[in-house]
Amino acid sequence: MQTILRGNDAPRSDEEPAFDLEKFLAISKQLDLTGIPLEDAGKYPLHESEVRVLRYMQDTELYTVHYMKALMATCALADTEARAFLVNWGYEECYHGRALAKFLELAGHAPSERSVAHFAKPRKPWEILQDLGSRFLSFLSDDFVAVHTTWGALNELTACHAYASLAEQTQNPVLAQIVRRIIKDERRHFAFYYQQARRRLHTPLARRMVRFALEKTWEPVGGPMNPEHLDFVAVYLFGEGQGRARTREVDETIARLPGMEWFNLLTKSTAASIERVGPVARP
Repeated sequence: MQTILRGNDAPRSDEEPAFDLEKFLAISKQLDLTGIPLEDAGKYPLHESEVRVLRYMQDTELYTVHYMKALMATCALADTEARAFLVNWGYEECYHGRALAKFLELAGHAPSERSVAHFAKPRKPWEILQDLGSRFLSFLSDDFVAVHTTWGALNELTACHAYASLAEQTQNPVLAQIVRRIIKDERRHFAFYYQQARRRLHTPLARRMVRFALEKTWEPVGGPMNPEHLDFVAVYLFGEGQGRARTREVDETIARLPGMEWFNLLTKSTAASIERVGPVARP
């Protein structure tokens, strides 16, 4: 399938050279908003549906630190490449969330406080069980890192397409510029995870662990934190023609990894969201 993301929005293909971790570490920094007229954010339309989607995205980006914390309790901590990448990845994702919150404020809308409040609440049973399960699988085999990298590739590629869909639909040029800057970071994150996953899915055990984890516990990025908003956001970003093509592109890209030819979870998840929610308001 032709890649739906184009130009600077397009993720790296499988045929490109290996991810340069040292270069990534050297250039890693907070999101560059230089040249974007943030002061004009409130001068352009911002649909109420976009506000809801942006709050969801803000929460997702800021929640990354919890995911990173959980991974650091597994064998990923002992993996030199994974450890070095995770620290900088979490730093960059945090600034994505901060940028979205800043835009919402400048556009005259309150940013989400959910991601902050979430850490003040007692952990839910599913969060505890998920972390314990990850530690257990990690203890069984170093192949667990394949679960992390495949999961990460899926989420980062989904994020690339989600932001691109938002940029295409919005009538606010300031928002479009911000999310296209975020896409550049997400593309680099995807490149690392995807090439690491392709390298680590070399054993039958790694493939079985990945399939079990994805089929039993995966849902679209941000879903566990905002379950009541997941369906709305999925339908808004991926519910119509171009969006449906994006979900197929994600599934087909992940399915090209070794042993992952069965993968179609994003398409199935989006279809279920469409069935539950139906059409949503758009700009």
